[in-house]
Amino acid sequence: MNNKAIKRRDLILNGNILKALLIISIPTAFNGLILSTYNLIDAFFVSQIGSLEVAVITFVSPINSLVRAISLGLSIAGTNMIAQEIAKEKYESTKNMMKHLLVLSLALGIAIMLFSIIFSKNILLSISATDSLMQAANDYFVIMMFSLPLTFCNSAFFAIKRANGETDEAMYVNFVGIFIKVILTYLMLFVFKFNIIGLAISTFIGQLLVTLYAVYDLFLKNSLLKLTFKMSAFNVDTLVNLVLIGFPIMIEKSSIALGFIVINKYILSFGEIVLAGYGITNNINSLFFSFASGLATGLAPIVSQNLGANNPKRAKKAITLSFIVGIILSSIIGVIVVFNSRSIAINFTGDDPELLRQVVNAMRVYSISVVAYCIFQVTNGVFQGTGKTRYNMLIGLVRIYLFRIPIVTVLVNYTELAEYSIWYTMLISNILTAIFAYILYRLTTRNIALVKQVQVADFKKIINKWRSKNEQR
Repeated sequence: MNNKAIKRRDLILNGNILKALLIISIPTAFNGLILSTYNLIDAFFVSQIGSLEVAVITFVSPINSLVRAISLGLSIAGTNMIAQEIAKEKYESTKNMMKHLLVLSLALGIAIMLFSIIFSKNILLSISATDSLMQAANDYFVIMMFSLPLTFCNSAFFAIKRANGETDEAMYVNFVGIFIKVILTYLMLFVFKFNIIGLAISTFIGQLLVTLYAVYDLFLKNSLLKLTFKMSAFNVDTLVNLVLIGFPIMIEKSSIALGFIVINKYILSFGEIVLAGYGITNNINSLFFSFASGLATGLAPIVSQNLGANNPKRAKKAITLSFIVGIILSSIIGVIVVFNSRSIAINFTGDDPELLRQVVNAMRVYSISVVAYCIFQVTNGVFQGTGKTRYNMLIGLVRIYLFRIPIVTVLVNYTELAEYSIWYTMLISNILTAIFAYILYRLTTRNIALVKQVQVADFKKIINKWRSKNEQR
């Protein structure tokens, strides 16, 4: 491990905890900001073409999120497990976990890509694609799927960096990527006239460049954690734990994407212009909400490393500071966004006054929920750091299926709010989720500890014991 990484580990385990939290979280937040900018760039450029194209991107976005939920689950599991090994200074074991994470991510990325491309039209029809959306949506979706294996590998790379506390490097890589993305998107849309297909092509090229850097950083650059291309024998326990810790996150992220798909069906009943406005609002919100997500993502490795080093008091202190910093920061952001909604929205709606009206109305209703969003994101960071990701899954399922979908159903069908039904649904569901998540956090973390990793041999013992009992009967 290089000197920078060693200093970062010492800061996390022994230094000023607020400084550690900010040093890791701020680059992570800006990294999320940069990633959110990818979507805003698409919205900005496509809004110059037409509202139908914006609607297509909004319609396909939840499906992209659904398939990428798997990579997010694996990356969070990888961060948790790798951070624990780093805290214990078990570097050979760390490298082995890194390889397992990368190979599993690549394999799943390729498999999902092939399935999605082959059945693309069936997938779009299953979520109620209209005739006017189908052709453009299918072309855009198929090309986006070609970048999926790269996205999976890049997600694993950033997970490794987070576990090591090197979140600033991920930020620099993505900053360069967004700069290239701007240039490529402009060329694809306005020089080569590729329409929204150009967005997918520029995304693929951007992801490829990040992957090439990841290969250099992990396999070619000299460091204590430098990997070799030679793959050691697979450790079944490592694979099982990656899946068991990551699976609840996959379900959580998938449920969010499915919730957006259901919401899209309701929105289409109000017209494609409302869907376009909803999509732009979500992209703008994700830009500002990324600070809350970054705080949670930065908290997770701090919790993992300190619990791995048997220092639960320090982990709890980091959690408390995260709540305080997050609530203050998100409150400031919420006020700024709501009171400047029109001046922000006008940059992403082109010359369409109706689209501008929809975006401004949406922002003024539910952008203030960034405070609630921050609260349940910090609780997510706690559960990710402890490896108790089943609670992340529970929060995600409750958010969508107990709060969001029932609320939107009632408001759309039994009130006269029209498209405001969607905006109030987002606001109310985020607030209720924050309350539920905080209560769950208080009930489950009184004696904070890492989840015990599973050994496949333990499963075999249980099965053999059960068989012997049955044979005796």
